Amino acid sequence: MNQKIWTTDLIGVLAEDDFESLSFRQNIFINSQDVLQCLLKLISQPPESFPNVKYITCFATDLEKWGFEDDPYTTDEIRKQNLRDFLNDNLIVFNAERKVLYNHNEVYQAKNVRLIPKAESYRNNVSLFPIPVFSESAHKLSFEEFCFKLQNRKFVGRIDNISNEINDTPSYVMWQHEDGSYSLLGEFDKHQYAHGGFSFSVRGELKHIEFEEEWLEDSYTDSESIPNVMFVTLERYQQITEEMEQAKTVDHILQQRAERNNVVIEQAAAAIEEVVEFREEIQSAPVTSTSETMNEHPFISGAEENSNEMKFLELFVATTQEMGLIYAEKDLYNFHTAMKSSNLVILAGMSGTGKSKLVSAYSRALGLYSDQFTYVPVRPSWSDDADLIGYADTLHMVYRPGDSGLINVLMQAQKEEDKLFIICFDEMNLARVEHYFSQFLSILEMEPGKRELRLYNDELANRLYNSAQYPPTISIKDNVLFVGTVNLDESTYHFSDKVLDRANVIQLQVMEFNHLREISDKKKIVHSRDQAIDFVMYDSFKNKNRTIELSDRELQFLWELHEELRKVSKQLGIGPRIVRQIDAYLKNLPAHPTFTRQEAFDMQVIQRILTKIRGSEEQLYPLLGKYVKAEDQVHDSLFMSLLEKYRDVSPFTATKEEIIKKARELKFNGYTV
Repeated sequence: MNQKIWTTDLIGVLAEDDFESLSFRQNIFINSQDVLQCLLKLISQPPESFPNVKYITCFATDLEKWGFEDDPYTTDEIRKQNLRDFLNDNLIVFNAERKVLYNHNEVYQAKNVRLIPKAESYRNNVSLFPIPVFSESAHKLSFEEFCFKLQNRKFVGRIDNISNEINDTPSYVMWQHEDGSYSLLGEFDKHQYAHGGFSFSVRGELKHIEFEEEWLEDSYTDSESIPNVMFVTLERYQQITEEMEQAKTVDHILQQRAERNNVVIEQAAAAIEEVVEFREEIQSAPVTSTSETMNEHPFISGAEENSNEMKFLELFVATTQEMGLIYAEKDLYNFHTAMKSSNLVILAGMSGTGKSKLVSAYSRALGLYSDQFTYVPVRPSWSDDADLIGYADTLHMVYRPGDSGLINVLMQAQKEEDKLFIICFDEMNLARVEHYFSQFLSILEMEPGKRELRLYNDELANRLYNSAQYPPTISIKDNVLFVGTVNLDESTYHFSDKVLDRANVIQLQVMEFNHLREISDKKKIVHSRDQAIDFVMYDSFKNKNRTIELSDRELQFLWELHEELRKVSKQLGIGPRIVRQIDAYLKNLPAHPTFTRQEAFDMQVIQRILTKIRGSEEQLYPLLGKYVKAEDQVHDSLFMSLLEKYRDVSPFTATKEEIIKKARELKFNGYTV
């Protein structure tokens, strides 16, 4: 069977009932395996290489994660009608796969299926055109930088779910401003697509119009299902073309924006001076040694009292407020402590809570240049580390690095050991982490001087044409920090114990929405990228003492919990690695009453131990206890009893809430994950 996959996002609808087809007589049918199938009619502009086919087949099983439930025990007609009713109000977003069967027939199948609701203005026979959408959050450019790069044929960034084929140049591109409004720019007649993404050739002068708010009513955009792309109707596309002919040039618009911003710039001058002074102070201040400051803070034993670190944390908190993030301050301290004491930090939570922006805020507070902060968007198709780091092409005798750009960043970090680098794997669990990240999971447990990422075997070094550019191994130093974001929903994979053993998994708390109003009134801070905190300064924040400093009571608690977990399953328990990592975390806790040692220990029980407690009600009931809905409490819980016994170590407020949550899952689902 020959296959080809188009990764471009396409949009379709359920084909009409009265269509004619040589292969099928119904738009919904039940195949020989007793599985519902339907035929989709393509309504969006496909890539040039996509054949002129009328219909694409879709399996109902691909719709289950969107809420469709097929009942095989009812009649065939009811099953088909249920699917028809389910699809009537939705558009289907998908990638297409061509399969050439043994009898030489071609079948086109929808893959990676997603749903978006039809607009109220939707009508039959509509045609949709994709327009790429760029933004500061996704592409790390300001609007002014974006326009400059467009005008000068520079690469402006990647958009992976829109066609980059040579004859599919979009006439227009879109910019999404931070307030949610859009600008249209064009017209383009050619493009290139490489590691840096798109670069465009402007036809004449680069022009600009605002995308009217009312135009959104019949357009389709969704940050989850169709990220960085907007689909507009043919009529709207024609209107855009007409208005672009009379539009003003980008230079004129930028001049207007500059004039409007003059007042803001003047108001920010004082803030700029303040931040620059802070950067100079933090660069010149002496580093306090660990031995002099150990155990001096009344709230935290074993923490470094480092004034430079405190000033950085103040800036980090202010930066999150500037970026409109509403996280609890202790969550920010928790994140910073995990970043400097862990090999891998994972931010978990529901979609749209700003996990990626939090990593961006951390990078901005550190003053890192754009090449020191790298986003790696994880793709669902990744199955091994070759998808991430690349492979040796022995047919053409070259090493081909992965499209993620990770290898180039690691090579830069290897050369510039004095600089700090952050690599963020966005939506890390869209693919199985233990597969595509397998080599890193082993490397990050090694001593800093022994962390070698292997790209290919040494014997190929003298045979590959670009081995001088890409050597067989890359050394990963301590100046590279790894962090991932994950959405915990039905479209993602859960982590294996191999991953959880090596990561601090932080579930961020969403604050009350009234904090949004408070943040909007905060004074904006303008950051100077010239004064980046280098690796030496960041390294001075760390306590690297390898002696275990957990108290006797803390160690006793961990041992008794280990014993209880072993009673549940021999696969559970708290290994020595986890104990050392908890100790390293607590030793690196900033000396500040916002986040005390007792609270930090509580969070470590959740982040390092509770993440691994998952299984059936029969298995976990004795440990977690019985959930009583009327009280929203648990009874007869061995875990709760242990927490009460060691309440002098910590009140374990957050851990108790997590136990109640897991017990609730056991009661209503029969299992917890």
